[in-house]
Amino acid sequence: MTRVGKILAAVFILGVFFAFPVSAQQMSKAALQKMYMDYLKEEGYVPSIDDDGDILFKVTGDSYYIIIDEDDPQFFQIYMGLNLGSIPLQSALNAANYSNRRSKVAKVYISADGKIAIIKIELLVNKPEDFKPLFSRGIILIQNAEDNFTSQLD
Repeated sequence: MTRVGKILAAVFILGVFFAFPVSAQQMSKAALQKMYMDYLKEEGYVPSIDDDGDILFKVTGDSYYIIIDEDDPQFFQIYMGLNLGSIPLQSALNAANYSNRRSKVAKVYISADGKIAIIKIELLVNKPEDFKPLFSRGIILIQNAEDNFTSQLD
């Protein structure tokens, strides 16, 4: 390999190293779970790990989940679900569309059978621990989307 080739290879390797931080690449599911659990406990929540390995916690009686994605630890997600009972599917879809047009960041999805509404935020963070200053606002945004959604149900 020529000197120029070696320099280009070194530049490429360093570029890849800096483009993908080591902490983000090497955070295991267990480490992510611990980070989220510790934060939630510090904030006064009582978190647990569900059957899928995601973090379950309650806010004003509603169940919320932090989804663990060890393949992409910079992708941060929180969701909560609402049982729609006997609400007609078209009414739920109309309410979801209304909420999605008016809500920042949080979006409402209706299950294929029309029985569940999922309200979710999805954020990209520079480092996995950067979710902390965004967490409280994310919960507020989910609650706002829920209010927008439920205000339109027949």
